[in-house]
Amino acid sequence: MKLVGQIRLPTDPILQQAAIQTGLLGPETVGLTLGHSIFITQGNLTPRVLSHECRHVYQYELGGSIAAFLPVYLQQIASVCYYDAPLEQDARANERDTA
Repeated sequence: MKLVGQIRLPTDPILQQAAIQTGLLGPETVGLTLGHSIFITQGNLTPRVLSHECRHVYQYELGGSIAAFLPVYLQQIASVCYYDAPLEQDARANERDTA
């Protein structure tokens, strides 16, 4: 897990627009998981955020690899947006408020 100043948007304009429109990334983004790497913005390291991001690690592992997981995740985000994506709903359902 790494604390970062911010989660940056992609530099490619089309990817940037897609990330914002689907709610995947934006000014309110406090955490991002890529495989086994978790990035959380400074000041937002809480049990809830960390447990949410750890659930994404678990989801990657269930999928077998980031290459297997990512197309499924991105398709969900593209079709129903970030908040309603089943993998995001699962991560929220497994958030913990205490360590």
